[in-house]
Amino acid sequence: MALDDQQWRALLGGDGLLREGALAAPPLESAYAVLASQPGTRVDVGQWSAHAERFFRTRLGLTVDKRYDGEPPEVDAARVVVAPHGEPGGVRLVFARPREPPDLAFAELGEARAGGGGIILVARRCKTVWLVVRESDDDRLALQLATVLASVLLGPVLDVRGPDLYGVKTARGKLEARGG
Repeated sequence: MALDDQQWRALLGGDGLLREGALAAPPLESAYAVLASQPGTRVDVGQWSAHAERFFRTRLGLTVDKRYDGEPPEVDAARVVVAPHGEPGGVRLVFARPREPPDLAFAELGEARAGGGGIILVARRCKTVWLVVRESDDDRLALQLATVLASVLLGPVLDVRGPDLYGVKTARGKLEARGG
């Protein structure tokens, strides 16, 4: 999914929203999936960045601004600039879409693998999934962005490689274990 700026802009309308059918959803295996309690695909980068700065010492931005003249589309994507304080930053693709049956099936497996805990109850209420595409198996920036989104959008993070389903506190622990 490595797109340069020109390729990325060709996928978007003049409002910065993803053109219908322009980009397929990335596979679950390539991303952290944030199941969002907050409905819809609206990217509120101002809110996201303020939250990221306050709680995660990270700034967020978009490579292309978005303008919403009404309801956001059912599917959208953004290239998000992730800039943690004192660390190298980068750009990660996020792709938002409605929750699908496999998302919940993997979430249930992740809950069972963890021995319960009840986070699946939150996951079941989530109707939107934000896929934060990893550039490597141990992509700290993708995990950082997924953690921020989970915190802002009030939902758990799903990593189907485990499968693992966890909340913000566990995601923060994973970040700290990776040196942050």
